Amino acid sequence: MDHTRLRSLLSIAEHGGFGRAAAALGLSQPSLSRQIALLEQEVGRPLLYRHGRGARLTEDGQRLAEAARPLLAGLANLASVLDDPVPRGQVVLGVPTFMSVHLAESIFGELRQRYPHLHIRLVDGFSGFINQWLTEGRLDIAILYDSRRSRAIIAELLAEDDLLLFARRRRARDLTGKGPGEGPVPVSALARLELILPDRQHGLRRALHQAGARPDPACLLEVDSLAAIRTLVERGMGWSVLPRAALTREAVDRRYILHGLGMPPLRARLMIALNPARGMTPALRAIVAHLHAMVALLQERGIMTPPPGSAGSR
Repeated sequence: MDHTRLRSLLSIAEHGGFGRAAAALGLSQPSLSRQIALLEQEVGRPLLYRHGRGARLTEDGQRLAEAARPLLAGLANLASVLDDPVPRGQVVLGVPTFMSVHLAESIFGELRQRYPHLHIRLVDGFSGFINQWLTEGRLDIAILYDSRRSRAIIAELLAEDDLLLFARRRRARDLTGKGPGEGPVPVSALARLELILPDRQHGLRRALHQAGARPDPACLLEVDSLAAIRTLVERGMGWSVLPRAALTREAVDRRYILHGLGMPPLRARLMIALNPARGMTPALRAIVAHLHAMVALLQERGIMTPPPGSAGSR
């Protein structure tokens, strides 16, 4: 399948029409139309809906575009892998929402100064969304919690972070026989609490499920927004569970109580994940090294759980 025709399809999808796509590709509009006609002839089905304001992908076109995007990106990176050791080009990095606040300053400060030809776009969201975007080729590299095994993703361990149960202090009575901040809570106790958690597709919920947590559906609010989870907990509507790195504000606010979960402490694994179709370019190597360094610094500061055996480990 001709990669020029595939690039033409992706450009139309990105720009929403033939005119803008042709200009971006440096082609005439009739030439671009010819490329799409040949591609549709090759696959034997329509890939675009034409309408008065432009064009959009059909369902078949969407599937083809999602499959082609990482492959074309990999082809584009071949020259830099072979010939250019300097980190350069655009890289889209996806991270969990609560990690973005810890990483953004160093990424757009220190890393940008060190590699002025490297341009990073930072995207955040819950781990399940980040995983999906990486698989679809929308991201080049990502930080994920408890990444699922997949042929579309390769992952390496970056760190582990304690999962902490937290709520407003006035809800301490929900934990029978335990005062505010008094030691870890058994995972089984979650079944008796009013919980506010993200959906089961996300790494945090999978980690809780694997540890034996079985929230009562009648007492569970499923919320895929970190800001909304914080707001609901702040207003006393229930308990939630988040990694330590997400709770730097609550940890120093006396209105909240925080408990570890289980003994030994329940932890979520933080992974660096890549789409193998991208190839390991100098740009990606530079970002991986920076992420390792930044996580080590966050561990030293107590923002993240230090590794076992370290002086600051809990």
